[in-house]
Amino acid sequence: MSNAAVAPLARAQELAGGAATVAVVAAVLIVLGAVAGEVDPVIGAFRNREVTPDLQGAANLFNAVGVFWLMALPSFLLAGALIDLSKVLDEYGKGQFFTLRASAHVRKAGEGAIWALVFKIVASPTIVSWITQEGRGFIWRMEPFDLGLIAFAAFVMVLGRVLEAAAKIKQENDEIV
Repeated sequence: MSNAAVAPLARAQELAGGAATVAVVAAVLIVLGAVAGEVDPVIGAFRNREVTPDLQGAANLFNAVGVFWLMALPSFLLAGALIDLSKVLDEYGKGQFFTLRASAHVRKAGEGAIWALVFKIVASPTIVSWITQEGRGFIWRMEPFDLGLIAFAAFVMVLGRVLEAAAKIKQENDEIV
């Protein structure tokens, strides 16, 4: 390989290694932000003295904790997608660009982001509505930006599948040679 190609490759590997760390830090910050932002139902249940030592108090606590987990779940799923991306970037940092492992994590990151959006847009608000008995229908909370994120995540997922196919072809070619 020529020196003209080696320098950009080394820089790309260096950037990927650093980005892997940033992805993990971002995942942790997202989880911490979700916990801090969605803990209000649990705190409110204690503040309003809805949690008492009887069966009704236990049910109120269970509902508050359930609402907390459902509203924080999209952030947890997004953090998981970032962890998958950090694994991809870690592989790239090691110079392992066309591996099944890295390609599978690209696909998983796209799938995780889609699941996060599904829960953010419809699943979490709907189930919370059912738990709090505000309604029994489906609730959609989608902003135009979310539609772009769905498309982006779907493209990342498809890209992962393409990379998986390319990695399989490379693996077969390496076995032949």
